[in-house]
Amino acid sequence: MYTSTPPDTTPAGMTLRQGDASDIPGALPLLAAYRAFYGLPTDSAALAAYLQARLTAGEATLWLASLPEQPVAVALCYRGYSTLSLARNDLLHDLYVDPGWRRQGIAAALLRAIQRGIPPGGSLWLETAHGNHSAQALYLGLGFVPDSAFLTMSWQRPADL
Repeated sequence: MYTSTPPDTTPAGMTLRQGDASDIPGALPLLAAYRAFYGLPTDSAALAAYLQARLTAGEATLWLASLPEQPVAVALCYRGYSTLSLARNDLLHDLYVDPGWRRQGIAAALLRAIQRGIPPGGSLWLETAHGNHSAQALYLGLGFVPDSAFLTMSWQRPADL
């Protein structure tokens, strides 16, 4: 399990870490807000059961950025594998920072922690809305590369990371 203290660009006391099933209750309000952002209702019991199943089966990885006892950002990655690259290729499916904590480097710090958690030779993929230019700038700045046919980005972990 990966845990990191981010660089000085994030608030003092911020912890970045890979979570587990015991973190589901703390992550639920952030994931419910994420779903609301996309206009989706949230059944907290169903969402908790879904997360429990994904985490228990090893199909997903939960990441948290927290101040003491207060998660302020959450990310959920799904594991995948490629027969073309013969390597793991995770999909960053969900990333949400509480609106009161945005523009403080938390999303970038959380993404760097996720990148460090990818095994050597593995890749991290994501998709974002065509009009989400601030997110695109963040992703490009962290080494993601746009796909030429789709707005899909990938990141290759360097050997020296």
